[in-house]
Amino acid sequence: MNFVITTKDYHNNFNFGCENIGKFKFYHDRNWTREGFVFHKGNHANWCSIDFSDDKVMIKHNPQRKFPLWIDEELCSNIDGKGDYLPADAKVMYDNEWHVTYDTAWKRDSKPLQEDDAFLLVRDVLLDNVTNFIQSNNLPLVAPDTDGLDTLLTRSVFDHLGVPYEFFQIKNKHTKLQKFLNNNKFYGFNQIQEFDQPTCLLTGFYGDAYLLRSPFYNQMLIKQDIVEVFDNTPECYTKYYFDQVWRNKCMTTGKESKNMVKQWIYNNMEVWHLNNTIIFSPFKDARLLDLLGCDEDLIIEQQLHGNFSRKLIEYFNPSLLLKIGKEKNIIQPDWFAL
Repeated sequence: MNFVITTKDYHNNFNFGCENIGKFKFYHDRNWTREGFVFHKGNHANWCSIDFSDDKVMIKHNPQRKFPLWIDEELCSNIDGKGDYLPADAKVMYDNEWHVTYDTAWKRDSKPLQEDDAFLLVRDVLLDNVTNFIQSNNLPLVAPDTDGLDTLLTRSVFDHLGVPYEFFQIKNKHTKLQKFLNNNKFYGFNQIQEFDQPTCLLTGFYGDAYLLRSPFYNQMLIKQDIVEVFDNTPECYTKYYFDQVWRNKCMTTGKESKNMVKQWIYNNMEVWHLNNTIIFSPFKDARLLDLLGCDEDLIIEQQLHGNFSRKLIEYFNPSLLLKIGKEKNIIQPDWFAL
């Protein structure tokens, strides 16, 4: 789901298809469908529809847009990085010039949330997202065969609903477009691969911050120092990962408000559809931002041990608990970023 819309010439580095529609040129990757002046790509969880009728451009998508957008006077793109970067609640259309509006309903404050209510919230959101997805999906489903907690939680929901999927072993082979996006800090493109035929890849890493899995965000949500919490815990599921990736950043970054953390999570983009590879994550859902209201003990236990995620796996498919690795990210392809 990569595209450039422009009224000028564009240096097509990635061999995109190009449609000339009135004064517009629409460059795009593979697997878009067209009906008249309307182009569409995606699935229930992350879709984009672009309507070029009447010499205008109307870009529609999920209420929470799950791919980036930049605009300037000459173009609108989700890969180019040229012009103004628009937050995920921004909506854009073209009528002689680009117009941007915002939908800020998601910004309501998070209220205190007890563990039982938090469990029911996440259970229902994951079931809702996967159920709605499978009702509209017609692509083969594949999942990485890993011991990661987040991927296993994603798998457990599909198992609970009796939805089959295949495993695949990811290859260290990246296209020019993948490398470009990864080098521009969209690291998730290093953890997927392109398929020859349209295929849906089930992810666990994308959206895990919604489930209180990010040390950097979590340090803003608790009163204790997250570095001291890890130092006082000799062994835990995320200790290696924290020491390798987050320790220095957490030591040198001050506290921010819960509302700022909510905006960071809501606007975080890591990966989206790429040619024939369609991405699905059940986690990236604004309803789960209510988890920021959980008490400190739950957040810390989720951060250290993934206890909350383990309880969800136990509900959906307890047999997968035995597959969780001893520590996060110790066993993984050597080209992955931690």
